[in-house]
Amino acid sequence: MFDESLVVASAVSAFNNAAVAAPAFFWDALLGVPLFMALYFLGRNFTEKLGFGPYVTSSRVSFWAVFITAMWVVLRGGNYDVLRDGVSLVPWLTAAVLLVASLFVGINTRAIKLPVWYGAKNAGMRRRWLTNIMILILCMVPVALSDTLNWWGPILQVGAVLFGLTLGRFSGRQIRAMPCAVGVMFLTTVAILMQPELWRFGQLGNLTPIHLIWVLFVGILSAMVMALAIVGPHGRIHHSAYVKLKWMVRFIAALCMILFLLTEAVPIFIGAVVAMFALCAMSIWHAKEIPAILPDVFMAWLLIAFGVLTGMVTVTAMGAVWIGVIKSENPKMTSMKFLL
Repeated sequence: MFDESLVVASAVSAFNNAAVAAPAFFWDALLGVPLFMALYFLGRNFTEKLGFGPYVTSSRVSFWAVFITAMWVVLRGGNYDVLRDGVSLVPWLTAAVLLVASLFVGINTRAIKLPVWYGAKNAGMRRRWLTNIMILILCMVPVALSDTLNWWGPILQVGAVLFGLTLGRFSGRQIRAMPCAVGVMFLTTVAILMQPELWRFGQLGNLTPIHLIWVLFVGILSAMVMALAIVGPHGRIHHSAYVKLKWMVRFIAALCMILFLLTEAVPIFIGAVVAMFALCAMSIWHAKEIPAILPDVFMAWLLIAFGVLTGMVTVTAMGAVWIGVIKSENPKMTSMKFLL
């Protein structure tokens, strides 16, 4: 009655009828297009009436994108019964995601006072301190359960979160919001590509061309946003050398993309993203100036693409509202083709 082979055969049959020809994440996004279009056209008025207009900034949107992505990594992953090998790098990659996200959250929540021990005289404050500690322990339970492949898995994930929060609060340093958010989303995308079945992505881990193209689209947008965030225009590359170098990098990037679509290999995907980053960085370095709004535009599109990929409607909605705000404030958008 509970034969595993029958269960697997039934699952394969059901997925073959639905998920293979019609990826769930893609059709969910298509069905949600009316909602996202409404947020695009009406999001600015909606946020202003609620008093959230001043809060729609790159730093705040990036913060919530990082926080929601960290929650998704904890709550969505953990399907370790379907891993293809016993020794997987996914736990280390998810720990890296949680470490960076916790570090960023810790830096941006320094204003919140930590609970302290008030001694035996003040029983009310002592109970509040104990309550806060219990809440922290309860929050660490799902983090620990997000990695059960090995006995040290829960220790790794909880240690990454606690170390990141502690270092962020007491280090005294700052992290730029946009590059940090891009890094967290890119690491999460790499983790999804490494073990699709862990995240229930695709049909039992089998990726269709739509899956691969969308993953590649997210990687390209990540490279563009990272280049715009950390590279400035200088106009220092000679034009003839710039043209030759750009065509060479274009060829390398196109070759990596084609190889990725044929092989689904993670190293080739990372190579394609690195090539796109080099291409965009070269274009920005060669330019004398770029529109100040350009990083926000590509970041908004990255949020939309990443939210569709992971099924996080909230992230997609934030990107739709943000791009609507940018469009309303800058009705005449400049050309963005120079990056490619």
